[in-house]
Amino acid sequence: MAISRRDLLLGGSAAVISGACPARARAQTSAQNEQVLTGGYVLSLDPVIGDLSKGDVHIRNGAIVAVAPSIAAPGVPRRDMSGRVIMPGFVDTHWHMWNSIARGFGHTRLGPFAKSMGALSRVWTPEASALSVRLACAEAVQSGITTVHNWAHNIKARDFADAELEAQKASGLRGRFSYGYPQSIGKGVLMDLDGVEIMKADEFGLNHRSLVSLGICARGPDRCEPAVWRGEWAAAREFKLPITAHIASDRAAGGMAGISILNREGLLGPDVLLVHATHASPSDLRLLAETKSPLSISPWTELEVGYGVPPLAQMMDARVPMSLSVDNMVLAGNADMFGVMRVTADLAAGMAEKQGALSDRTVLQWATMGGADALGLGKLVGSLAVGKRADIIAVRSDALNTSPVKNVDFLLTHGARPNDVDFVMIDGVVHKENGRHTRIDVPALLAQSSDMIRRLRVQADI
Repeated sequence: MAISRRDLLLGGSAAVISGACPARARAQTSAQNEQVLTGGYVLSLDPVIGDLSKGDVHIRNGAIVAVAPSIAAPGVPRRDMSGRVIMPGFVDTHWHMWNSIARGFGHTRLGPFAKSMGALSRVWTPEASALSVRLACAEAVQSGITTVHNWAHNIKARDFADAELEAQKASGLRGRFSYGYPQSIGKGVLMDLDGVEIMKADEFGLNHRSLVSLGICARGPDRCEPAVWRGEWAAAREFKLPITAHIASDRAAGGMAGISILNREGLLGPDVLLVHATHASPSDLRLLAETKSPLSISPWTELEVGYGVPPLAQMMDARVPMSLSVDNMVLAGNADMFGVMRVTADLAAGMAEKQGALSDRTVLQWATMGGADALGLGKLVGSLAVGKRADIIAVRSDALNTSPVKNVDFLLTHGARPNDVDFVMIDGVVHKENGRHTRIDVPALLAQSSDMIRRLRVQADI
């Protein structure tokens, strides 16, 4: 049987993605049309339901139909969740998935992050991008991240975009694909807006039934020339696509007052997700709050790349809509949202010189509800409530590093790790059970990833 280019980009066949034959995948999906997760601690993050020390979650056709201390559903299969915390899956709002196979290449003999990745990006291929997205999505599931924002900022041609989007859709994760610019682009050159328009026009399989929506990675006032960033933002508005952009990342960029410029030109709003803002001024942060423009921070990589420490106290005081991200595997090393939550909470306490300056529950909300709202998905996911989609994880509360349990919020933000994620469900489909992937051949994926980055490293001479 001939292998199509699509299958080649996805690793040889669709079966490699799922780790199972299509018939088995259909049978699995059918068997999961209705079930009850029973007997776990339910952390709903819904203001009405609250926390249940022992509760059930009833799922039917990918949606939550009941959350209660006890649910009688005769004949419906039940999954025992005792010794686990049942909660909404994490939402990552800024992840450069295309370079995931370059884990640890943030500093090479060529120099730091920008130079090292610049060399690699020049030899990058659509196949490498697709493989990186597959690896990132697999690690997302491993870590309990059920919604991802693929910040695709190395699209050198349309086939790069196609490759990343196909891999993301095949993963079964929820999220957004934001069409970006190539790493080598000049400050005076517009990104491939024709490619964005084509993808928007045919929606490349993106429709109301898809778990993946389309956005645009534009550049802001501190990343390129005025005519260029204005052109990219104007195109996004014309296409009616949500926009995301890095802003005020380092001290020099912060001094360029990009947030104030965007506000003055009427370009902020709920559909504009800004990233980092490590050097945003207090007045800039107030503008984000006033315009309801969400912000994504990634404290680990902001520290590692030398941007600095996010001004968490000012962000909280201004009431900026907040969300969290792992950013990239090159610097972060892993997709550990538990670690991201921990460093966020503890940085806030250290900077304020006050224990608990940022509560563990608030950080949990940023990693779930805040992320869902930032991506325009708050009505679908981010909490466990009737009518929302069944994007659910279960975290072990009886492991060596999570037990005994005094406070579930602390357990999740400081005790738990990705390996404690015992169960992952996305839109009612099980992706991880008993701590193991159900849809991915992990050894094969790792072998392909290692082989690909080894070949690219030779070509880039790093």
